[in-house]
Amino acid sequence: MEIIYIVWKWANDNAGALGIVLVVIPLAWTVYTYLTIKKQDLKERRFIAYHKLIQQLVERENPDQPMRLDRQIAIVFELRNFEEYFDVTLRILRGLKESWADYGPKEKRNRLREELDESIRYIERKL
Repeated sequence: MEIIYIVWKWANDNAGALGIVLVVIPLAWTVYTYLTIKKQDLKERRFIAYHKLIQQLVERENPDQPMRLDRQIAIVFELRNFEEYFDVTLRILRGLKESWADYGPKEKRNRLREELDESIRYIERKL
C-alpha cells in the first residue's frame, strides 16, 4: 500500500511535468516515424537514380544513335555522389575502362578514359 501512496503522491506533486511528458511522447514518436519514412523514401529514390545512371552510361538511349560521349562523361562524374554504392561503382568503372579501351575515336576515347580515371581515383580515396 505504501508504494501506491508514494506513486500517487509523486503523480500529484508532478502533475504538470507528467502532463508534458504525456504530450511529448506521442509527438516524439510521430517525428521519429516521419523521419524514418523520409529516410527510407530517400534511400529508395537514390537507388532508382543510381541504377538509372548506370543504365544511361552503358545503354544507348536510341539503338539507332551512337552513345553521347559528353553525357557518359557527366554520368561517370555524377556517380561520385553515390557514396553508398562506391564499392560496386569502383568495380563497374574499372570494368568499363577495360572494355571501352578501344571504344570510338582515340580523341573521344581519351576524354572518357580520363573521366573514368578521375572517378576511380576519387572513389579509391574515399574508401
